[in-house]
Amino acid sequence: MMNESPETVELKPNHETNTIAVEENGKRPLDQSEDACESQPKMCKLDNESNANQSNTLSKRQLKKIQKQQMWIEKKEKRRETNKERKVEMKKRKAQMRESGVEIPIVKTKKMAESTCKQRIVLDMSYNDLMSDKDLCKCSNQVLRCYGLNRRMDNPMQLYFCSYEGKTKEIMAKHNGSESWDIKYLENSFDKEFKKEEIVYLTSDSLNVLESIDENKVYIIGGLVDHNSCKGASLRVANDLGIAHARLPIDEHINMQTRKILTINHVFEIISKVVSGMSWKEALIGTLPKRKMFSVIDEEDLLEYENCSLEYKPKEEIECPEAEKIENVSVENVIEQNVSVENVKEQNVSVEN
Repeated sequence: MMNESPETVELKPNHETNTIAVEENGKRPLDQSEDACESQPKMCKLDNESNANQSNTLSKRQLKKIQKQQMWIEKKEKRRETNKERKVEMKKRKAQMRESGVEIPIVKTKKMAESTCKQRIVLDMSYNDLMSDKDLCKCSNQVLRCYGLNRRMDNPMQLYFCSYEGKTKEIMAKHNGSESWDIKYLENSFDKEFKKEEIVYLTSDSLNVLESIDENKVYIIGGLVDHNSCKGASLRVANDLGIAHARLPIDEHINMQTRKILTINHVFEIISKVVSGMSWKEALIGTLPKRKMFSVIDEEDLLEYENCSLEYKPKEEIECPEAEKIENVSVENVIEQNVSVENVKEQNVSVEN
């Protein structure tokens, strides 16, 4: 049986610049001169003779991807200008508040060394080879949220990055001052840093239920964004190393209408709330977005959930190529999200224009 050729469409090249965007098959290394999450399509010169050949080699899917990349580049400068204007406006509002005698609340943070909480949480960053550049951007965004959550805790947990090398390290290095963040960076894998009997790998594929948090244990969260393409990857790691593994008690408290695979920062936030004294049900209800929840086991809790607001609300969605980008994320945005003029105005404080 003959293989059908992919559907092709005619590509209209840019005759003014005599260029056309072509898709690269392999992953190219990060360029230090550009943002880690802003991979641009390769531009190559075309002569008139090659235009016809090129139009017959691109499938509809490839053309659509190229068009998205081109739109991303065209809107890049506009996004940057919008972000700059937003920051300038925020500074002006804060200045007005100071002139009016309004006290701007300051978020106090405590370092891990000063914390009475010695619970160890490890983000396993060893999945570089299983993620595309786009997913690496998403992963770094989620990791940054974990850091912000930990910094805002009254008593931060002891946060480790293990297998911190390769592309993940390069992307995180794009954040100014990331090397001085209150995180314990380790290039070794977690099994070389901690005793095996202390380790518990958290994975949704495990049949074991995590019923309580033990301060003497080290809980591993896999730093993987895979869209279910690498199902069971973290469980295989745990089994290969012969270490304990468990899943969060989601089924015991909540009926979810979507799959039970959570983002890295959601898992971290749930653990942090339980460590801070919440029950599993309270932590799950206060963390999971409504779109993931079908119902809570107890109807009273469901009613309470519908009226509650999440403690963690990012100021804006983080974009990377094709709707995901790391440029708009900063430690200040994540840690000081509760300090805004809007929050102060909600407290019936008027500001003179």
